[in-house]
Amino acid sequence: MPLIDIKELQVQKQSAVICAVPNLTVAAGEMLAIVGGNGSGKTTLLRVLAGIEQDFQGCVEIDAASRDIVFVHQSPYLFRGSVLANVCYGLRVRGVGRVESQHAGRRWLEQCGAANLADETAAHLSGGERKRVALARALAVEPKLILLDEPFEEVDAAGVDTLCRLLVAVAGGATILVSSPSRTPDVLGARRFELG
Repeated sequence: MPLIDIKELQVQKQSAVICAVPNLTVAAGEMLAIVGGNGSGKTTLLRVLAGIEQDFQGCVEIDAASRDIVFVHQSPYLFRGSVLANVCYGLRVRGVGRVESQHAGRRWLEQCGAANLADETAAHLSGGERKRVALARALAVEPKLILLDEPFEEVDAAGVDTLCRLLVAVAGGATILVSSPSRTPDVLGARRFELG
């Protein structure tokens, strides 16, 4: 059974179809890049998969519990406090002890090229730094499904390279990302799915 199986998905708002996916399957371990123009429904599709958008027609089956799905928004929200506290949040909610979660949090920050930010105040980060921290927070809980909305926007070239290598390395779960074709690096080896 695939990790994701979508048939005849339609999302309508005020009688207009804002997202339509006739058929899509995604296997565990697969990386999928969703591409399409503005208004084609890319972010809406991620919201459906994350369980945020529940007003839709069609069939969407996901072989993962909600706690095993993470969604990193285009403009990720970070909590007050330190960067490390933000990265540890999901682990702490899942009952991981403080010392163990901090050790894991620092390791994921390092892998995202953001180890130097651990003790910084999250509110003071640049857009690209926020993306790295949000990705570290998402990966720290080792999800089965990672949903990324424009993960490379505002990230410099070196940061994109670091994040790409990391996403390829942690491909045990499925990764679905929304990105413009020009911002989806070939190194990811992602299958492309076009909307719109």
